[in-house]
Amino acid sequence: MHVSIIICTHNRAKLLREALLSLLDMDVPEDCAAELIVVDNASTDATPSVIDEFSGREKFHLKHLFESRLGKTFALNKAICTASGDIIALIDDDHIISKGYLEAICEAIQKSPSYNIFCGRVLPDWDGTEPQWVHDNTRYPIRPFPVPCFDLGHTKIEIEMEKDGMFIPGAGNLVIRKELFQRIGYFSEQVGPRGHNLSGGEDIEFLRRALKNGERILYVPDILQHHQVNQINFTILYIIKKAYQRSMASYRFLRLQESCRDGIPKYLFRQTAERFLKALFSINMDARRYYLVRLAAVIGEIVGRYKPSN
Repeated sequence: MHVSIIICTHNRAKLLREALLSLLDMDVPEDCAAELIVVDNASTDATPSVIDEFSGREKFHLKHLFESRLGKTFALNKAICTASGDIIALIDDDHIISKGYLEAICEAIQKSPSYNIFCGRVLPDWDGTEPQWVHDNTRYPIRPFPVPCFDLGHTKIEIEMEKDGMFIPGAGNLVIRKELFQRIGYFSEQVGPRGHNLSGGEDIEFLRRALKNGERILYVPDILQHHQVNQINFTILYIIKKAYQRSMASYRFLRLQESCRDGIPKYLFRQTAERFLKALFSINMDARRYYLVRLAAVIGEIVGRYKPSN
């Protein structure tokens, strides 16, 4: 089996180094060849020198690519086209890879030949210095998570479409058979992060298209990564921006044209007013934070429904 591991990065040299160091500790099965493709997406920091530090390692063959067009999907598609492996494994540049990551991929591929898409767990790399409110899953939970988390438990399950949308993983821990791209196309270059914005959407669009084409997604918990924690994730500005941009991106692809024929649903404007007033008059800081984030999300939904993707 030949696996091409792809990391796309932009101006995050320090985080990238930690991700690459974790790959050096990864176990490589005897029957698996590992190729690492790192795409420098128009970086202006020390990213090129960090990538070069890891060239020539015995554990994997490293390809260092450069993509001058700023946008994750430009870099991602370039890497996929260049990849020599029959299996594509996607990793975010701020993730830490578990020691058994590649072994879990190879086992899943061999034992589940009817699946062309696999996803794993992504857990925050908590160190105890994070604020307590990030762990609030009851009264005032912050969604989307300040630090990405995708955890469906310790049992393999199939990801399916739900009644009110799609419960799907992000692109940071996906494993895809390369031949699938030949059949349904690559990641849409009309969406996805540009630099360090938080819009996303490229994973939603791709997986939605795959599911519509009859593909299935298998969740494999042992394909495990940890997301590095940055203090910027805990600022109010960051979580508000993330809620707005992720909500906007999601509603550009979920319930597409049906939601737009009759304009914006009136209840969204009612929710906007209610959340604004609750944020304005909340004395409790946890409550105010919660309502500000929910306000940003509903505004993002309105904008996303008003300007759907082509």
